Amino acid sequence: MPKKETITDEDLMQMRLGSGRTVAEELAALRRFSRILDNQFEVMGVRFGADAIVGLLPVAGDAVTLITGTTALYTSVRLKLPWHVHTRVVLNLLTDAGIGAIPILGDAFDFFFRSHKRNFRLVEHHVLERAAKQAGVRRVKQAG
Repeated sequence: MPKKETITDEDLMQMRLGSGRTVAEELAALRRFSRILDNQFEVMGVRFGADAIVGLLPVAGDAVTLITGTTALYTSVRLKLPWHVHTRVVLNLLTDAGIGAIPILGDAFDFFFRSHKRNFRLVEHHVLERAAKQAGVRRVKQAG
């Protein structure tokens, strides 16, 4: 059996999916969204996002970021990723909202857990894997 051709993530980003859009186009909005919510700002070397700021509002703040965080779930469902991806996205969101709702401890947790970044990486990984499978090539993961 001949060895499959390999392809880098950079090349995979330019591939078109079944939706007609490229991988990069499918992931662009989710990438921006996760950056805003998890690491848009930096103070004294500590990066944080709107999730940590809005999460300072008791209960309501975490409810807002839980609802806005469903963007990753929507993307995952829309792209018909495997059910376990949807489950992990939901668990990340519920962990963030659940622990984030605890006064003081939850506020500190919001600075470090970064559920939206985790969800972006999860969705990105599976979309890239799907693109590689669609092209019949093996994905070469890049360092960094």
